[in-house]
Amino acid sequence: MTIPVSTLVQVSALAAAVPQLTVSLDTDGGTTVIVGDFPEASMCTHAFRHVVANWPAHGGHQPCVDEIHFDGAEGRGAVLAQGEARWFVSELAAQATVTALRTVGPRSRGAEAQVRFDSVLGVSVVRLASTTLTAEALDELATEAYAACVTEHLLLAATAA
Repeated sequence: MTIPVSTLVQVSALAAAVPQLTVSLDTDGGTTVIVGDFPEASMCTHAFRHVVANWPAHGGHQPCVDEIHFDGAEGRGAVLAQGEARWFVSELAAQATVTALRTVGPRSRGAEAQVRFDSVLGVSVVRLASTTLTAEALDELATEAYAACVTEHLLLAATAA
């Protein structure tokens, strides 16, 4: 099954933001494209972001990516786990993402939140980190934070329609 461009937007934002992350894209033609910031990669993260950002919004040409693999972080649903940090992509601008995160209260629960807006892709990358929470508690917090951002995005989209 072909991976949609909207998913590749999130993957490319994470590839550019998460340190030491390598992304492998398996294509329907049997080749693998390696995205990372090292000389042996097929494509650097900067180029990947621009390819995805400039993908035609309309038309029949879809990406030929069938599977995505991460090396340097573990995929846990919509969240990537990397040591004491969790990463995810919000469809909201940075300030709206911060507002959504405040409803979850990461700081009061022992985590630090950082939000970085990716102006090329039009999404925000969120990093939640904690040296005091268990891995399970940090996963739960990150999932709640992601859900808060998705909910806020849906509410904003409904009021704009």
